[in-house]
Amino acid sequence: MTSRHGAAHAILAFAMSLQWDFSTVADRLGEALAAAEAELRLEQAVYGLDVRDERALHALLAERLSSSYEVAREVHYPSSKGRKLTHRPRCDLVLTPKGRPLVLDRAAPTLFDLPRAGAPPPCEPSDALWLEVKVAYQFREGGRRHSGYGAQWRQAVVEDLRKMEADALIREAGLVLIVFNESADILQKDLQLFEDVLARKEVLAGFRQVRSVPITERIGHRLCTAAVWPTLQR
Repeated sequence: MTSRHGAAHAILAFAMSLQWDFSTVADRLGEALAAAEAELRLEQAVYGLDVRDERALHALLAERLSSSYEVAREVHYPSSKGRKLTHRPRCDLVLTPKGRPLVLDRAAPTLFDLPRAGAPPPCEPSDALWLEVKVAYQFREGGRRHSGYGAQWRQAVVEDLRKMEADALIREAGLVLIVFNESADILQKDLQLFEDVLARKEVLAGFRQVRSVPITERIGHRLCTAAVWPTLQR
């Protein structure tokens, strides 16, 4: 790992709060994928998790994580408030503590939005965990190698991380990369290459948390992995 990225890790360890434990978040993501894979095996399903597109996997993770957190999907970045909706970037998943849904800015609050007496207050964006979730596939349906596998790790992901870094109202954020590939050896090599890309692009990210689940091989993938990096807000 480059010295620049090592320095970023040191800065991040100091700057990140202890409100969100990324190891626990990674555990919950790994459990979600493992449970979904177990259900497919029990059903003897013809198609696996690796044929689902990114939006379908977002929905799966949101549903499974809802047992541990409040989960909001496709949430507008808070600092973009006031722009036209079509010009407002959105974050894939936002987690808040159970029982404290995220305060959304889609419309002015009404009396019905006020918390009940004794209930915990809703969660402000600055206290939530904002997650960009991307998916990389080594193979396409039919077993053909995915020509864009390497690109899936780079440009779009870096741009999303930069959006999060630049939002002054986001204090806690991270990247979740769901990877489908054929082996743990390839995974480790690709994770290291991706971190090198982050360092070259000067995106500050902390130590990764990785949870892998063996999956039934249907199109070439034998492993499904959730890799999670905390990001440092500038």
